[in-house]
Amino acid sequence: MARLARVVIPEIPHHITQRGNRRQGVFFRDGDYQEYLDLMSHWRKEEGVEIWNYCLMPNLYI
Repeated sequence: MARLARVVIPEIPHHITQRGNRRQGVFFRDGDYQEYLDLMSHWRKEEGVEIWNYCLMPNLYI
């Protein structure tokens, strides 16, 4: 069954999460965390997005 279209309302925060399949790891080395933060910083600037909070854990990020 197809998912419903995401509702995007300007100026309203979104809660975004990502978890590894079967709770497998998504970060494997200490450097993976920094690389992800660098990508987040790049795309935040590129797209003009505010990031209020984040939490990086071995098998998910919030």
